[in-house]
Amino acid sequence: MIKVTISRTIPFPIDEVYSAIDHINKLARLKPAFRSYRIARDEEGLQLIDVDIRFIVKNFPMRFTYTAIPFKYCELKKLKGTIREYSYTYTFVKSDNKTDVTVDCSIALPLRYFIVQPFLSAIIKHRLTKELTILETIVKQKFNGYDTATYRSE
Repeated sequence: MIKVTISRTIPFPIDEVYSAIDHINKLARLKPAFRSYRIARDEEGLQLIDVDIRFIVKNFPMRFTYTAIPFKYCELKKLKGTIREYSYTYTFVKSDNKTDVTVDCSIALPLRYFIVQPFLSAIIKHRLTKELTILETIVKQKFNGYDTATYRSE
């Protein structure tokens, strides 16, 4: 079982940070494994998607649920597939005019892959750090664009 938790304070309001990943199409910008996915169901706060997740040299076809609870958390969770467990939870906590984002990842590959799990744990930690950096960049660009538009209209 691989478990990784990483946190970062993003210097923008919680509504801006949350709205940057409140839909699977937005989350996919952060996840390279989601370059090719298909939305099977799309509702406000809930999407079902089909995607092939690649670990090492093997593709694992999966179906995920993506649930978004406004300004609290977003959760990507395995619904069915050959990986025993696959879950990412993005939790948001308001802190002044900043947002604390915590990502909890839990992955259980089939038993025959137990030998590579320590290696994968380091890769996932690196990817999560990169995801949070990309998230901060997206929010910064969006926020700065909004400020510029507001300034020009006055």
